[in-house]
Amino acid sequence: MLFFRGETRYSMRSVLVLMACLLTALACQKADPAPPPRYEVDATLEPYVRRFLDEARKRGQTVNATNLVVKFDTLAVAEVCGECRLAAGEPPTVRLNPKGFCWKTAGEEAREGLVFHELGHCLLKRLHKNTRLPNGLYASLMNADDTGVYAICAYPLGADECDKRPRRPYYLDELFDEKTPVPGWGR
Repeated sequence: MLFFRGETRYSMRSVLVLMACLLTALACQKADPAPPPRYEVDATLEPYVRRFLDEARKRGQTVNATNLVVKFDTLAVAEVCGECRLAAGEPPTVRLNPKGFCWKTAGEEAREGLVFHELGHCLLKRLHKNTRLPNGLYASLMNADDTGVYAICAYPLGADECDKRPRRPYYLDELFDEKTPVPGWGR
């Protein structure tokens, strides 16, 4: 079969050979190389990232943090203390609000809880988990409302204990293993 175009004749075989060459050339092109890993962690936040990785190791988890950005930044909503951004072609990025109760006036345990919560999103790919323990307390550090689940409060409110530091082992176990059983204090 011949195809005519003006004075030029093309055979079906010529067209197929041309198409095969084009497809081969396109298939052999190299994809854009992945960007090199980028590790940029604010010096103030570095100890928290190291502690997170240590806690993962203690629980038999290997967490890759070679491609990670953790920084203080102004967030769109002032009441939001942190966010994790996961975007194609970009390193996982944790942005933390340095102001007020989010960081400036927060205690050590609350700061750790905030960083660990955001790293839970960015490095462990955990979503929010707002379920409650039988006693009504949050079952996970990954809850959407309170990253101070094992922090010390400024003064007691309601019936809850003010010094929640003994709860830390459970909340970290649950962070790295969602099947962690309910602790005695949570019943």
